[in-house]
Amino acid sequence: MTLDFDFLLQPPDFSNRALLTIEALAPLSMVTSMPGKYYRSQPAPTPEMLYGMVENALGWHISAPERKLLIAKLQTKHGVMAMKTSVGFVSLLQFHLRLEQSLVPPLIHYDDLWAQHLKSGGKTYLGGSRNYDKRVIPFMNALVAKRVKVDEKAAYSKSPEKIHSFVEGDEVHVDVPRPFFPQYYVSPKLREYVEPQGAYKFAFATDANLSATIAEALENPAAPLYLGSNDGWVEAHWEAMQ
Repeated sequence: MTLDFDFLLQPPDFSNRALLTIEALAPLSMVTSMPGKYYRSQPAPTPEMLYGMVENALGWHISAPERKLLIAKLQTKHGVMAMKTSVGFVSLLQFHLRLEQSLVPPLIHYDDLWAQHLKSGGKTYLGGSRNYDKRVIPFMNALVAKRVKVDEKAAYSKSPEKIHSFVEGDEVHVDVPRPFFPQYYVSPKLREYVEPQGAYKFAFATDANLSATIAEALENPAAPLYLGSNDGWVEAHWEAMQ
């Protein structure tokens, strides 16, 4: 299905008000920066997170190059620089949807370990992946028992197809067992979560047509709705106020 975004080129109209109500179905971790060790959650979603959630409901899943071209066109048309998040997301809705008020419910805060998926060119994946091909189990047992050694400078003494035939004392190049592992390894990180003790409520200004479109999309979203991390599932309802 081809999406038509021509209506976004029309002059913004903020004469209509609407109330967005969000109920969390799971703990939320709404991080705005990507630090190395501790991921602190915001108490409430940022406007960009709300725009992203609504765009997800609308099914506006377009490629990065296409989005970049469209954003450039919108910036030129409306004479306003677009805001983007720390991970580079730029909302198409931000030119026609304005957050005016927020009501944040009481929150429970706690920290938990979060499995961050990382990609490495070294040998970190060997200790970071919980899952791997069963054919590599004998090799991994030998590695743990230090009967074989993995070295980034070792020669390719065996091909990946013969991973089971390594003998005691072999030095194995790090890329030999790699095909038997996931592309990403898991690194536990401390992450803050919040549990809202009630619903978030946000007052928005927009035009009548876009308001009706958002209301319909949130009643029957094109994709699951979440805030922050993709396990922060929510339900959302849009109510026109005038």
